[in-house]
Amino acid sequence: MLQILRFFKGHVPSLIACLALLVVQALFELALPGFMSDIVDVGIQRGGIESCVPVTVRADTLSELTAMMAPSERALVESSYAPPDAAGIRTLLPDADAGAGGALARALEAPEAAMGGELEEAAGAREVSAYASEADVEGLRAVAFVREEYRAQGTDLVALQNAYLAKMAWLMFGVTAGSFASTLCVGYIASRTGAAIARDTRRELFSKVMDFSPAEVGRFSQASLITRSTNDVQQIQFVITMSLRMVLFAPIMGIVAIVEVTMAATGLEWVIPVAVVAVLALMGIMFGLTMPRFRLMQRLVDRVNFVARDLLDGLMPIRAFNREGFELERFDGASAELRDAQLFTGRVMGLVSPAIMLVMNLVTVAIVWFGADVIARGDLLVGTMMAFISYAMLIVSAFMVLAMVAVMLPRAQVAAQRIHEVLETEPSIASPEDAEKPVEGVRGTVGFHDVTFAYPGAQEPVLSHVDFTCERGETVAIIGATGAGKSTLVSLVPRLWDVTAGSVTVDGVDVRRLSLSDLRGRIGYVPQQGLLFKGTIASNIAFGKDGASAATIERSADIAQAKGFIEEREGGFDAPISERGANVSGGQRQRLAIARALAVKPEILILDDAFSALDYRTDAALRKALAEEVSDTTVLVVAQRVATIMGADEIVVLDEGGVAGKGTHAELLRCCPAYLRIAASQLAPEELGMSEAELEAVLAGTAFGREGRTRGSASSARPIEPPASTGGSSRSAGMASRG
Repeated sequence: MLQILRFFKGHVPSLIACLALLVVQALFELALPGFMSDIVDVGIQRGGIESCVPVTVRADTLSELTAMMAPSERALVESSYAPPDAAGIRTLLPDADAGAGGALARALEAPEAAMGGELEEAAGAREVSAYASEADVEGLRAVAFVREEYRAQGTDLVALQNAYLAKMAWLMFGVTAGSFASTLCVGYIASRTGAAIARDTRRELFSKVMDFSPAEVGRFSQASLITRSTNDVQQIQFVITMSLRMVLFAPIMGIVAIVEVTMAATGLEWVIPVAVVAVLALMGIMFGLTMPRFRLMQRLVDRVNFVARDLLDGLMPIRAFNREGFELERFDGASAELRDAQLFTGRVMGLVSPAIMLVMNLVTVAIVWFGADVIARGDLLVGTMMAFISYAMLIVSAFMVLAMVAVMLPRAQVAAQRIHEVLETEPSIASPEDAEKPVEGVRGTVGFHDVTFAYPGAQEPVLSHVDFTCERGETVAIIGATGAGKSTLVSLVPRLWDVTAGSVTVDGVDVRRLSLSDLRGRIGYVPQQGLLFKGTIASNIAFGKDGASAATIERSADIAQAKGFIEEREGGFDAPISERGANVSGGQRQRLAIARALAVKPEILILDDAFSALDYRTDAALRKALAEEVSDTTVLVVAQRVATIMGADEIVVLDEGGVAGKGTHAELLRCCPAYLRIAASQLAPEELGMSEAELEAVLAGTAFGREGRTRGSASSARPIEPPASTGGSSRSAGMASRG
């Protein structure tokens, strides 16, 4: 419960307002049993006569009564009534205390009881007193005397009784209306507070997740984070709303009702503890059975979401390989486990309400059964017993409400723990408190200094002792076999991961000493999967720069060779983009992702295999445009095609996580066997400046063998021109050489 209470931080005024309104509502509702008791005991049994103090009395009757009083009491009574009128009737003065327990009532009760005893048969007091204890007989005889006095004055006793019942009816109606109004106000405040807490929690969760590195996302999994931000928050919202409306209300009702029952002193008070113990026992059993299953249920919800997300993301290959049946069985398995857990908890929860209703009915039967004997002995009034039953039901109902909320509480408690687990997780990558500023005059320089990196939990590093520098305006290409660590290496620059050893510097400062906003504001990053967001083409290109102008958007699209297909689409730059860019091709998606990176006008442009879906013609045109338009931008290119990077100022060859060679295309062909193997697998011998025999001899020396020659020959038909320059002396010439 403490985990849930933490969500009320910032909403204390709403909590106090609900508590005050619930107190008012409880006072209203607890007044109703008292009114019902008065209707039975006073309105019915006493004919509507509330007190033994008559409002009007004959002068001679009052004289007879005062004759039996002490002097002080006689003086009090005489001073409380006006002088007799012409008919000899004395009327109670407005300021006189006519209450049932006041001094005037105590002065009149004994004389009236003495005179009323003589009238008992005529007034029907014996029938009334049969339901009262000896202590109440005197009061009932006094009331019988007052009733006979009213009859003697010619008062309509039926009208008197009806007037009292009407007054009580209006009072009960007013109290009910007040309770209704309080309930409405509590419901309104509780709903707004629950919705506000859910909104704030979702915002806080999303903000926290946005700060997570891939390590934290991988620790929780995307499916679990989605579940925690939706299903778990919804559980918290529902329980908080119900708590404000019911959980706070139930103890107030129960405590006050227990006080009322204790003060009644009916001799039946023992029934209440028995009922409460029975309800608490039921709740304890329920908690013991359901709490472990609720924890399991949340994990199973995560799994169902994970499988569903997996199926939706892989829908095309699933259909292509005709695996729909297998995947449906996998989803059914996860769903069936969740169903079984929900069925068990649902069955247990379903037994709670009938069990508590049984307790309530047994309590009613016990009160009536044992109360009948007390009434028969004359120690309890019928109306008092009815009020006792009402208070007993309120007490048991309060615990029933708590039990109903307890049905939801275990799951909400688990949800709260899962939410706080995310909120309390500190991101492994964060801005330093004393962030440094880049060195003046050094812009766009990227350095890798003896960089070693291993993924969390991995035994072997992905990168080992990588060391090279990319100066401003240079193009540095990174190539290597699949799994060599190329994408991992460039992801260290914007701090998607942090190095395990060594350092990565931007503009002369370790990236770990720069603020994340400052660092990432200098970088345009195009990942392997050029993910687009639901919106328009323009909104996706302008995604990285607030307030990007139409001219900037259009220029970025032109450089990225995307303007042509954009203008062909209906709506142009306002054409819609569906979720994840599913309504554009892979090559179009990559070009839009490149345009998005260019729109921020970065100092450093990172292209992580961003040309893989482009045809050779578009590839060459894009590289030429980049060389001409962003010549002062530092470019890091990860590529699989040798043709894409042949004109780079420097090529870094990665092999099994280490640097196998650095240099220009021509230099690496002469001195880097790993690069030669890659180039030979893609280019014909004449494109490498060798004869077939020379290439075969070199490959044999590098243990590449016949396979490389065959693949190289197979690719010789590709329409790729040989490089005009292999020196890499100039950025523009290098980038344009393959254009």
